Amino acid sequence: MTESNHRPPRLTPEAWSHAREDFVAGLSAAAVAERYGTTERSVRRRAAVEGWRRRDFMPGRMAPPPPWMAGPRTKDEEIEFDPALAEVDEAETVSRFGLLFNPDARSLRRFAFRQAAENAAVDRPQQAMTWMKLVQLVNSCDLRLESGASAFRDIDHVRAAYLRRLNEAVAEGRDAALAEAADGADAASQA
Repeated sequence: MTESNHRPPRLTPEAWSHAREDFVAGLSAAAVAERYGTTERSVRRRAAVEGWRRRDFMPGRMAPPPPWMAGPRTKDEEIEFDPALAEVDEAETVSRFGLLFNPDARSLRRFAFRQAAENAAVDRPQQAMTWMKLVQLVNSCDLRLESGASAFRDIDHVRAAYLRRLNEAVAEGRDAALAEAADGADAASQA
């Protein structure tokens, strides 16, 4: 019994050059290997390493990936695909704004329950459970929450007033600097 340790002969650089021309012209790797007495694997490896591309190869004309390999669409792509989602997005924004600036137990409970339902619908059980825990916490704390409590503390109002005054002072300083620069430019042009 003889072992098959037969290796194909090494091709000369000139033979590889001809093999490359045939491959680029459109011959398959198997046909090129048979023509030049080497293995198909050697031809494919050389083509990959040296970047051989067939004339009919057009990278822009590749088929789109199958739907299961494509990443999730962005919110803007979804809205473009289904314009009715713009209304849903607007309602969600209003809901989040209300929770941020005027929170109350009932709207927080409804928001958390809606988030739990959405996560359960798209097969995210851990997130759904987390949102349901928030629903339960709001239910248990609802009696203890002050219904007339303000969303902002007194210190928040002080900070806002300070920032407003600071913004006005910066705007006045900028306006004064612009007026001074304009006066300097006029004086320089008259001289």
